[in-house]
Amino acid sequence: MSNSITTVNPATGETLETYALMDASHAKQIVEASHEAFLDWRLKPLEQRAKVVKAIGEALNANKEELAELMVKEMGKLPNQARQEVELCAGICDYTAKHGPTTLADEERNPSNGERGIVTYSPMGVIYGIQPWNFPAYQVVRYSIANIMAGNSVLLKHAENVTGSGLL
Repeated sequence: MSNSITTVNPATGETLETYALMDASHAKQIVEASHEAFLDWRLKPLEQRAKVVKAIGEALNANKEELAELMVKEMGKLPNQARQEVELCAGICDYTAKHGPTTLADEERNPSNGERGIVTYSPMGVIYGIQPWNFPAYQVVRYSIANIMAGNSVLLKHAENVTGSGLL
């Protein structure tokens, strides 16, 4: 088994980058750090989480051209489609930041027996996403942003051929 991943432009065959694989010890450290981050993040108010989610969307927009260009090189996506994918991801962040605090707010219920009930949406922990190559930004955002908003931490194992996109 190789100790590295090499990304290749499918249109030209050009080697784009070679990335070292993590060893088991480093991977374990990353999982533990993600759990530690979760223990803190889960306690943050929904409004604070929404600000972070909004900032992720803003960062996507600010880096749209760089990410789109990398998607074109790594997986052969058309430039216009790559930009649209990044814009969609930024839109998901904006929507989640705007509606997340209301959607995830505690709900009071009044059962017919006169008691009082509260529905609370609680985070679960570290969410691990193994993602395919075909939508390198969207596949990540669709699982991670809602989970981040909900108070979870997320880990990503992206497809090898889009390692650069995953890191960016």
